[in-house]
Amino acid sequence: MPRYRRHSVDGRPVFLTLVCHARRPWLGEVGARAVALEGLDGARRVHPFQHHGHVLLDDHLHLLLTPAPGTQVPLLVGSFKRAVQSRLTGEAGHGRLWQRRYFDHVIRDADDFTRHLDYLHFNPVKHGLVRRAGDWQWSSFGEWAARGVYAPDWGSVAPEDLYVGE
Repeated sequence: MPRYRRHSVDGRPVFLTLVCHARRPWLGEVGARAVALEGLDGARRVHPFQHHGHVLLDDHLHLLLTPAPGTQVPLLVGSFKRAVQSRLTGEAGHGRLWQRRYFDHVIRDADDFTRHLDYLHFNPVKHGLVRRAGDWQWSSFGEWAARGVYAPDWGSVAPEDLYVGE
C-alpha cells in the first residue's frame, strides 16, 4: 500500500473531507452526528487546532481548521476517527465506519478560505437535504451568520465562486 505524503504548513488552515466506509450513511443515524462532534472535541484536546467550520452529512463530513503549531493533521484525523469508532462500534451493528484515507487541502489565501467555507456550508443544499444553508443544524453556519458573515437566508442559491471539489 502506498504511503501518502500530507503537505501542511504551520499556521495555515486546512480543509478536510472524511467519508464514511463504503459511503454508508451511518452519520445520519440518531445520535451519530453528536458523537462525531464530541469526537472532534476530544481530538482537539490531544491535537490542538482552531475550529473554523464544519458540516456533517449522512455519509461524509467537511472540516475547516487551523492546526496549532506542531499538530500533525494525520494524527488529529486518526484520533478523531478512533474516538468516533470506539463510541459507535457495536451500537446498531456498526463495523468499520471510515474510509481509510481522507482528502486534505491547505488553504492558500483569504479567497480560498472563503470559497471552502462557503462550500462547506452550502453542502447540505447541494445534496438536497435542505433548501438553504441555515436550515441544516449540523454545520457551523449559524455561528457564522450570528457574526454577520452570512445573511440568515444565504445558501438558497450556490455562490458564484463556490469551490467544486468533494
